[in-house]
This record gives sequence, C-alpha cells and structure tokens, in this order.
Amino acid sequence: MVVVVIIGLLAAAGIPTYRHITMRAKVTALENDLRQFSTAIQTYTTQNGHWPADGDPQVVPPELVNSLPASFSSKSPIGGVYKWNYDVSADGITAKAALIVQTSSGNPVSDDVELLTMLDKQMDDGDLNNGTIQTGSTNSLVFIIEK
Repeated sequence: MVVVVIIGLLAAAGIPTYRHITMRAKVTALENDLRQFSTAIQTYTTQNGHWPADGDPQVVPPELVNSLPASFSSKSPIGGVYKWNYDVSADGITAKAALIVQTSSGNPVSDDVELLTMLDKQMDDGDLNNGTIQTGSTNSLVFIIEK
C-alpha cells in the first residue's frame, strides 16, 4: 500500500512538468510554422511588390505554391488550420496582412489561455489583446504581419 501511495505522489508531482513540456513543444512548433510562413510571404511581397490575394483556410495561395511549406495545409500544433488573410478583417482584428489559426469543422483551436499566452510571450509582448499576436473574436489566433 505504501508503494502505491509513493508512486501516486510521484506521478502527481510529474503532471505539471509534463504539461509544461507538451505546451512548450506546441508553442515552439507553432512559432516555427508562423515564422516560416511569414518569411515566405514577405519574400514574395518584396520580390513582386504586392501581397498575395486573400486565401481560404488550409489553401495555399496560388502565388505561394512553391514557397510555403506543406504544413500550411495541415492542422496546426494547437488545433485549427492556417489561413492567409489579406486586406480583410482578420477575425475582428484590423490588419492589412495576417496569418490566422482558426477553427475548422471538427478541429477547434485550443482555448487554453495559458498555452496562447506562452506563445505570445515567446513571440510578442505577452498580451493577447494587442501586438502582433492576438486572439480574434471567434477564438482564432491572429499573427499580424502588417497593420
């Protein structure tokens, strides 16, 4: 009985550490995706003098087919899917150019505020209400490339 209690206490002590490690892995993977996508889009814009046209969720804009990694069409590390947003409201946030992680059918974006704040602290100012990383009106994550 004592052994079972000790094992239970050790397992309970390890759960917060495990959660932090899995959150850190998701944040790092998402940050990597957003930076790769942003770099490819900004390179295209610099070379062509204009932003690619607004796109649909999980659909690579035709101009960027050879530039964006295949992960753009996949599920994001925090759930939801990626979307390129140009010159239209980014889920209630005013931005000229933005990448959005939004809910798709049966694939919601994580609503874990601690996870989203960790991402914001790593990439921006730690405040999800302003800066380059914000949460949209439908719980999407908006990465603003140009205001």
